[in-house]
Amino acid sequence: MSVERIEMVRQGDCPVCAAIIIPQGNVEETEIVSCPECQTRLVVERLEGSRAIFSEAPQIEEDWGE
Repeated sequence: MSVERIEMVRQGDCPVCAAIIIPQGNVEETEIVSCPECQTRLVVERLEGSRAIFSEAPQIEEDWGE
């Protein structure tokens, strides 16, 4: 008996440009992905079934060594 691994395809909408985002592979909450349309860095806020809910990732601020 062979066991097939079924990978759930998740998708969500970019909160900036409303493009449909289908992340590659399995994504987890807090993972960072980029929108293929506007290149905005997004955080996976939560997963709801086959939906991924994204929010804009915080901007990376320059470290001045303080």
